[in-house]
Amino acid sequence: MIERPTFTGNEEQRSLAEEIFHLMTAQGRLFALDTPIHQTLRNLADFYARQRQIDPEEAARLIDEALRVNSQVFTRQENNGDVIFITSRRGRYVPPQVDTVHTFKQRLHEPENPLPVDDISVVVTTTRPALTTVEPVFISEYWQQQAGLIPVTVEAPVETPATAVEETPQVGEPVAAVPVAEEEQVTAPPVVPPTGPAQINTVIVLPNGLQIDLRRPVEELMAQHGQTLMSQLRAAIENDPLRRLVLFGNHAFPEAALVSFGKNDLRRISDYIKEVGEPLLDTQIIADIFYHNPRQSDYEIFRFALNYRLSREKDFEFVGVEGARLWSVRNLPAIGTRRVKASEMGQLAGYIEEGFDDSLAEQSIEAIRKTGQVNHVLTFFEWEYGILPLTRALSALLPQPLLADQRSAVLRFEMPQHYVSALVELRYPTGNRGGWLQGLETLFHDYLVPGALITLMRTDDPRTFAITYEEQAETQDRLLVLDETKKTPKFTFANISFACVVDTDMLVNQQQYGRLRNLKAFPMNERRKADLMLEHVFEVIGTPVGTRTEPQYAAPFDALFVAMNVLRPVSREYLTHLLTDGDNFTPDEGRPGWWRYTPPPSLAKEDEDDKTDEEDFDDEE
Repeated sequence: MIERPTFTGNEEQRSLAEEIFHLMTAQGRLFALDTPIHQTLRNLADFYARQRQIDPEEAARLIDEALRVNSQVFTRQENNGDVIFITSRRGRYVPPQVDTVHTFKQRLHEPENPLPVDDISVVVTTTRPALTTVEPVFISEYWQQQAGLIPVTVEAPVETPATAVEETPQVGEPVAAVPVAEEEQVTAPPVVPPTGPAQINTVIVLPNGLQIDLRRPVEELMAQHGQTLMSQLRAAIENDPLRRLVLFGNHAFPEAALVSFGKNDLRRISDYIKEVGEPLLDTQIIADIFYHNPRQSDYEIFRFALNYRLSREKDFEFVGVEGARLWSVRNLPAIGTRRVKASEMGQLAGYIEEGFDDSLAEQSIEAIRKTGQVNHVLTFFEWEYGILPLTRALSALLPQPLLADQRSAVLRFEMPQHYVSALVELRYPTGNRGGWLQGLETLFHDYLVPGALITLMRTDDPRTFAITYEEQAETQDRLLVLDETKKTPKFTFANISFACVVDTDMLVNQQQYGRLRNLKAFPMNERRKADLMLEHVFEVIGTPVGTRTEPQYAAPFDALFVAMNVLRPVSREYLTHLLTDGDNFTPDEGRPGWWRYTPPPSLAKEDEDDKTDEEDFDDEE
């Protein structure tokens, strides 16, 4: 236990010395009674200057005077210009004394039959282990709280005389508030109502200056400041240097209560995930590997410990959502097509992060969250590669990332009309790169066509979603497809039967869009250049309206939108942006909804030379 020394000096010096003693002993409370506790005058002055909002030099002067007077408790030393005060939990610092009167070395040298001198090094050492000391460190808020110190503020309410007489000054109270004159005890009237301290204790002030009174009902506080309070609590837990509480998602548990998992446990989990071949739920891992039952009292903390420990391992990746925590490992089969790389698709969907997203034109976020479904018209690019850009409408429907550094989530999409399902990877946007869904290629090709009207909706399972469509009598049409059987992929038309309702304007058939077979199947790294793709689309589907020396092409907006979505995903708003900001695109004044493209002179000359060469070759034949 800590001994209580007697302090000397005037009343202010005694109070200040006692306060510093409690602070330093709280810092070294885990050490022995005689272990020296060091603290520099600079650290002490900075701490009290910040607490009492006074000049650091003035604080250093007051502390130095108070501790000099109490030299029986604090030993003052100077080292390289720094003043260091030393004390201990016993209430005084006693320098260690080495007893050389009767040492172990002496007993070895002066026995009846002494050992040879050469053997002394085998049984004795002349080095002395260093004493455990507490080095001077910056006094943090943690030590202040452990010592029971009350934060000192200049704006502290003035106590009533009755309170000042009856209450004993506690450690950490302002030094100036300790001495109270007897005359003031008799004549000073109360200035603070009894409820004053309670009101101050229930009001917290956030870093942005917002004041929140915690006496309000919980429902009201969470409705108005829920996100702010959660973020502040999360920041406080994450910034705790001792990490007494740990977080995973929106749950927190004491770190000391968590079970540990060894390398053998982690290897078993990894091997099991690889054996199944797809990401697994934490509940399945617990049941199949650790045989833990949800009815056990420690099930939830065991589940939290598993998720928290796996999140700290680099060999595991969290791909779950709130309510369904899935874990994946390396070398699992890829989900979705390999024809589009993640870096390329992120750039293709970047227009969404740039603000050119019109997916909420017909459905609001509130309506999507309330109904739990989104209507969508399938484009050719989405149908061909099984990819859906993560628009704001889809973001309102799909789950948000549970962890701050989470890159993706694995979902399951079902087609209840055919009792089939597929794993789908949800890639979240990062920076200026958009997000997307991939892995729908099989479902789209087997039951849908470009232009199909589909509905994506939630289910009772947080990681499972459904895709439905309105059925009609089976129809056959020649639709655009991408032929990749040859060395150079090319677009062509093929007979395809379908039984889903479609948007006829978005149905890419030969009757409406026969010229699309002439589109060039550019590599994905070139398709991210939207302006170049738009120029190519104009030259393929546009109607020539210029001359041979000054070519010009005209095309309706709707046809441009369909053709652009063959090469890459675009929204109507993004297409409008490309047309209005492009130097070579102008509206067709004679036909509303039509646009014209005038190639630059250099490109027009190259096109003319190419056509001349083709004509000469035809004449030779």
